[in-house]
Amino acid sequence: MAQQKAALSFELVAKCSVTRARASTMILPHGPVELPMFMPVATQASLKGLTPEQLESLGCRLCLNNTYHLGLKPGQATLDAVGGAHRLQSWNHNILTGMDE
Repeated sequence: MAQQKAALSFELVAKCSVTRARASTMILPHGPVELPMFMPVATQASLKGLTPEQLESLGCRLCLNNTYHLGLKPGQATLDAVGGAHRLQSWNHNILTGMDE
């Protein structure tokens, strides 16, 4: 039986012995993400103030969507019809989803 590749892996790149600060890389399905990083929010799969192309040119490889808001608008039927959040927001990199009410 073939072993399935993990959807997420984490590699420690450097660690400060004084402050315990660290640099690392998360390996995600849509590519690696260097940490720490700035992560923009696309609450309803819509970035505010920057285009996906501009964000990509800055080296960003992860953005945050809000699952609760996506469920309200545009809704699951729309997400399914367009092929998911990646296609809806023209984003080929990683998306982290979270939920708050």
